[in-house]
Amino acid sequence: MEYKKIEVKKKPFAWRVLPWLYRYTAQALYPNIYVSPKVYENLQTKNPNPKNIAILEHEKKHIERQKEMGLFIFGVKYLFSPKFRLQEELLAIREGMRVYKKNNLNFDINRSAKFLSSWLYLWMTSYENAKKELEKIWGEFT
Repeated sequence: MEYKKIEVKKKPFAWRVLPWLYRYTAQALYPNIYVSPKVYENLQTKNPNPKNIAILEHEKKHIERQKEMGLFIFGVKYLFSPKFRLQEELLAIREGMRVYKKNNLNFDINRSAKFLSSWLYLWMTSYENAKKELEKIWGEFT
């Protein structure tokens, strides 16, 4: 898929009212990807950190899916269906894992499983299930 219309932007200053979401996460809202200023600056360099490239690939997958389904339908399903939300996150995480594997980096499955089973993702699954699914995906790359 071509991403010529996707724009990577620094998160607006107003998002600082939610420090966790401002500093530590990225958001995809078709056709834009919003990242922290630190990640944005790194992505502008000649040799960006592979972990930041993985973030970008993760969010690109969300953009692709939003474009396919339409932003409204995607948003409603993402918000109200934990099963859909998990499916979408696993699709996007797979893209990030691909970058980790290509760069011989270790993907922290435990940390990711904790996030996926937390308030950040509206408790869409259990830690155990998230860990199992992540291990399955990571195993595809070995």
